[in-house]
Amino acid sequence: MRRVTRSTAVVLALACAGGLVAHAQAPSGRRMREPAFLHELFPPTLIMQHQSDIGLTDAQRDAITKEMADVQKATVDLRWQMEAKTAAMTKLLGSDTVDEAAALKQADEVLQLEDRLKRLRLGFLIRVKNVLTPAQQETLRKLRRR
Repeated sequence: MRRVTRSTAVVLALACAGGLVAHAQAPSGRRMREPAFLHELFPPTLIMQHQSDIGLTDAQRDAITKEMADVQKATVDLRWQMEAKTAAMTKLLGSDTVDEAAALKQADEVLQLEDRLKRLRLGFLIRVKNVLTPAQQETLRKLRRR
């Protein structure tokens, strides 16, 4: 049973942590750097890789796993909504003549969903950090630098 929980946790961690910030392209074609504030947080994959190094307790593991499951459920719902709004946007832009006002309105709806998704993921990473003790956080910082 414990193996299933850990496998589920790994899958959820990858799904939740991997996309806090969209990989936007700068005008030069290069990827934009992620915000510096993300370096203050700890991706679940890092915590899982080093759970014995930081002395992660069963209670902490369970709390993080619960957060991951909650965020995954909310993420799936938002992604469904985003797909629908993006499809509508694609249809609007596919016309020979684009109704600018309608396209921009649709773009606002897509961007609002993207913002909600980023906020959801950021909140998740904050809650995960808050589960860790200051000593565990310091150990993770050192391990991440390696």
